[in-house]
Amino acid sequence: MSARRAGRATLRVYCAGAGPVTDYRVDFLNRKLIIGVCIAAAAASVAQVPDKHAAPASATPAFPRHLLADAGSCPLPAWPREALLYDLQGSTTVSFAIGPDGAVEQVRLLRGSGWSMLDEAALRAIGACRFKAGLDAAERAGPYPMQFAWKLDGEAGVAPLLRAGSCRESARFARFVPGATGSATATGGAGGVLVRFMVGEGGVPTRVAAEANGQAPALVAEALDFIRSCRFDDGAASPGERSASLSGRVLGH
Repeated sequence: MSARRAGRATLRVYCAGAGPVTDYRVDFLNRKLIIGVCIAAAAASVAQVPDKHAAPASATPAFPRHLLADAGSCPLPAWPREALLYDLQGSTTVSFAIGPDGAVEQVRLLRGSGWSMLDEAALRAIGACRFKAGLDAAERAGPYPMQFAWKLDGEAGVAPLLRAGSCRESARFARFVPGATGSATATGGAGGVLVRFMVGEGGVPTRVAAEANGQAPALVAEALDFIRSCRFDDGAASPGERSASLSGRVLGH
């Protein structure tokens, strides 16, 4: 099963719903890499997060660009290399306030992407921002919203296909659903366990990992064992370049 070719990736920044304002190019894989940093009031953010109810725009201040210490004092997040390896995408929404010294404080994760490595990168990025010192309390209070839209653009490779009947029988788990990254539950039921992995020689899953999300270690370990027992094919019937990465949920009976 072949991985995709190295190629050109693009890091694109979006601010206040005004479209892309900056492009940064990096060499990685054969798809464009886009981080949409959506800096807006709540009403503008909801356009990027359709299932999130909007607070009145007056209740949530817009990102305070005019209060930044200088033009380079809010650096872009580094896209985690492991997230690129697994083709992980999603949207992370955070909020923050500004301290008396201009440092960011009271950082909160409002809505996660489903992948902790993306959320942690977003939190690190906003925590590294610096604003003017000595602002009055009203200017500092916020909370200010910021959304990171982690999106890979361009043609995705043909994903591996689960070989029918290849997974071992399990008392707890019944099936693997690729691409299902919605909310999890603490049982092996409707939410299941979110996993990611690569498919290697012979269709064998490798580099298998899970997003535990507070789930019991024994449950997560059983889900990982279930995935390791499965076998995958490279989707030879579908045209296009092959991908070796796959993510989704291991679901219960």
